[in-house]
Amino acid sequence: MMAGQSRIATGSSMELSGARVLVTGAAGLIGKATITHLLSHGVDVTGLDLRAVRISDCRFVEGDVCDIEVMLPLIERSDMVVHLAGVPGLEHADPVTTYRVNVMGTFVVLYCAAVAGIRKVVYASSINANGLPLSSKSVLPSHFPYDESEQGDITDWYSLSKLTNESTAAMIHLRWGLALAGIRFPLVRDIAAEDGARFGQHIKRLMAENPRRAVCEGWSYLDVRDAARAVFAALTHPTDPMRGYLVAADRTYLATDTENALSRYAPHVPRDLIPGRRVPLDLRRAENDLNFTATIYLDDVAPQYLLDLNHVAAYE
Repeated sequence: MMAGQSRIATGSSMELSGARVLVTGAAGLIGKATITHLLSHGVDVTGLDLRAVRISDCRFVEGDVCDIEVMLPLIERSDMVVHLAGVPGLEHADPVTTYRVNVMGTFVVLYCAAVAGIRKVVYASSINANGLPLSSKSVLPSHFPYDESEQGDITDWYSLSKLTNESTAAMIHLRWGLALAGIRFPLVRDIAAEDGARFGQHIKRLMAENPRRAVCEGWSYLDVRDAARAVFAALTHPTDPMRGYLVAADRTYLATDTENALSRYAPHVPRDLIPGRRVPLDLRRAENDLNFTATIYLDDVAPQYLLDLNHVAAYE
């Protein structure tokens, strides 16, 4: 299969007004934004999380996605599920808890959805599904821009959990025919928080402490409101269930042109010509299948926080 192409195997474009959608991870950053976006489109939303969240017009259930006795009745009363619950990175829990919650929780949700015969599940995967950003080795992508077919180099439990979830989704689809879509989220933040200062501090710290990770992520990001739009697009469009979709703003958070940045930080990695500040990720599957492109850019929200690489030390 050529880069930028995908096999659309499930679903058809649909309206969601009046649909019953269960959102797990409802108290999380993307969960709250997704619920708000769904409610604005007339969706009947139920949120689930381990801790309470108050969102007007949304029912809330406290529960554990790993508990099938909680999840099956909820999913049987739903038309669709957005599964966002999980441990969101290495620093939030120990390795066993991270892997158990992410993998078992996703299996329980997808299995219940399959046996209940619901219309579709959209679940949170990650740009880390290839393992490169969080690798304990000095690895870089094989090529820029890279797409969802980039071969992995997984040395951490969080990335492994995300790749495992995509394999679980593929199995569930092949066995039961459940319509699925995984979203490979990059760095997701409310980039407008504190007038952009919080996001600006985060990316500055990332480039100072772990520039290789930033390179492997293609200096990519996504505002949380666009993350919610990506979920909505995946719910309403036919999708390929066999591999998650890379989504990101199509411009980097750098003030420097991408070609110059790659020449400095990844000079030996083969690449196609990447114009301007275009992110060095191939986003065509999301653009073509989901009709999704980001709409919120650091350029517009807080351009003063775009990183100038002349003020960032290179690494060996």
